[in-house]
Amino acid sequence: MAAALLALLAAPALAALSPSPHLAFDRAPEEIAAHCAQVKARAQMRLEGIASRSAASRTFADTPAALDDALWTARDETASDRFLRYASTSTAVRDAASDCQSLIKKLLIDTYARPDLYRGLTDYAARKPAPAGEDARLLEKELLDFKRSGAALPADKRKKLAFDRRWIADLEADFVKNVEDDKSFVLLSSAELAGLPDDWTARLPRQGAQYELELRPSLFGLFMSQARDEAARRRVETAFANRAVVPNLPLLVRLLDLRRDAARLLGYPSHAAYVLEDRMAKDPATVERFLSDLARRLRPAAKAELAELVRLKDAELGKASDHVVRAWDFRYYDARRLAESAVDEDEVREYFPLETVVAGMLRVYEKLLGVRFKRIADPAPEALWAPDVELYEVDDAGTGRTLAYFYLDLFSREGKYPGSQSEDVIDGRRLSDGSYEKPVAVLMTNLPKPQPGRPTLLRHGRLGDLETLFHEFGHVMHMTLTKAQYGRFSGTNVAADFVEAPSQMMENWTWDPATLAALSGRYDEPEKKLPEDLLQRLIASRRVDAALKTLQQVAVSEIDLAYHGEGRVKDPTKVWRRVHDKLSLIPFTPGTHPEAAFDHLQDGYDAAYYGYLWSQVYADDMFSRFQASGLLDPIMGLRLRTEILERGASRDEAASLRSFLGREPSDAAFLKTLSGER
Repeated sequence: MAAALLALLAAPALAALSPSPHLAFDRAPEEIAAHCAQVKARAQMRLEGIASRSAASRTFADTPAALDDALWTARDETASDRFLRYASTSTAVRDAASDCQSLIKKLLIDTYARPDLYRGLTDYAARKPAPAGEDARLLEKELLDFKRSGAALPADKRKKLAFDRRWIADLEADFVKNVEDDKSFVLLSSAELAGLPDDWTARLPRQGAQYELELRPSLFGLFMSQARDEAARRRVETAFANRAVVPNLPLLVRLLDLRRDAARLLGYPSHAAYVLEDRMAKDPATVERFLSDLARRLRPAAKAELAELVRLKDAELGKASDHVVRAWDFRYYDARRLAESAVDEDEVREYFPLETVVAGMLRVYEKLLGVRFKRIADPAPEALWAPDVELYEVDDAGTGRTLAYFYLDLFSREGKYPGSQSEDVIDGRRLSDGSYEKPVAVLMTNLPKPQPGRPTLLRHGRLGDLETLFHEFGHVMHMTLTKAQYGRFSGTNVAADFVEAPSQMMENWTWDPATLAALSGRYDEPEKKLPEDLLQRLIASRRVDAALKTLQQVAVSEIDLAYHGEGRVKDPTKVWRRVHDKLSLIPFTPGTHPEAAFDHLQDGYDAAYYGYLWSQVYADDMFSRFQASGLLDPIMGLRLRTEILERGASRDEAASLRSFLGREPSDAAFLKTLSGER
């Protein structure tokens, strides 16, 4: 992949380097443990120095700014150690990396619970003149962090809260690790694989005459959409919905209890109320109204879509049909609806080889945002964690100045995080010596490696490979183009119900005819673009079953809020089923526990899963500006870069949104999209 991408990008390769002196991806488990402990000790020494200053002598530089620098330095110095929990092929390394993540998370928890540091901050805050701009926002947010961490509580309650928070951090890490380490698989006969592409089936491991289907999201999704055997689909869907069930169900019950107790100690009625205070939505009632209104608007269209799926099932099974589309049917008949619209997914894939798509995607982002990407031909050995990983430099197109770095880690391998994600490894920020820490980010997917004579071909469709790449790379640009002065505000460290908006907006480029033409090139005849008639049919298929899929997302968002409401949750599966049955039109599968692998709730989306839908409103509104001016309009692209991406959370997210839009936000574009208009 590297050589072909280099030729397509026509960019000079750079000499060996590491994007940051903090990164060393080649540490052994014991080295990771020792290094993380040393970093924590140094950070604690710095924090002691901040706490010990006299009230009369405090300045912004030695109190609010020093606090931010101490904590983000610890994050930077352990960046590669912590990242390896997602990427290493070694179980021991992943375990050490997870332990390091927990250690740094606990450092943050303990820091903001310290009354001496809180007192120092309030001493500074009482002084005149007050700071302005981003400095004032840092002080405001740090004071809120201390309040929300219990620094103002009496000693006994503070001790209890700190204990609970550390326990929560441990349980969250264990929950996520259990999902990542789950190697569940289903054995299938060749007959049960009927409908799947031959090249895909050939890559599956075998046990005698049977094929081993590991329950990774990417493999699961393709199987469920194409396997013709209903019984096999049911077996696979049930197994997938029971991943990590044994270790994680009791962990989830305990986590929900601990979060509820911690929120109440701080004076909040629920964990949801605690979380949402620091989001754009502000409170659970606002989110409930948003989700309820959205469900009401979606239901008629979703019922009509479901009727079409039932029609397809009845036509295929005849008298054997039970006239109900179940969880193991949905993806399969959704794919049949796409086929009915004359879109053959396999035919479409032939025009989207990975190398062509990635090169085209990078060009789109270059033109839009005024940047240039250069592949590092020979990175320093410690700067890589796997042979297939590629490192790129991000330069400003106008000045040539190097702004940041990013990695592409696109292929599946043993031990790797099973889905697709982007990760901010090093956050951009102003250092104490006046220099700027260049950000480093990673885009990870789990695509199959190319085989001799057959490249990796990408799926196009809602939540397909193309959309995923554009979405995740949007996060990478948000992370790497930041100009925030403080780590607290850098890149994607924005309100959780806004963080997805820029990336969700970028998905729209994968449905633009001109962009799709630039991204396509038949794998065996690269000059042959996606045919016009197929392109138009593909674009027309975009909204197939969109209301049903969005309604399912509403249901999961409501489940998240129910988990984190005022009452105690004794049986998470019962709550999941109750809310699911109320909102989703697809029946719940008895005997399954999907909550056991729902790791979003342990990775920053607890009481915040609604944010995907909330931010979609903003994403559609922002995209409407590009629709009016042109999708590659450099002026609008520069506006996106300067008003949204560079800002991060250095100012209120609503203010950044208004500044980009040039007006108050509106849900008009979102509602138009729901109705199938564009």
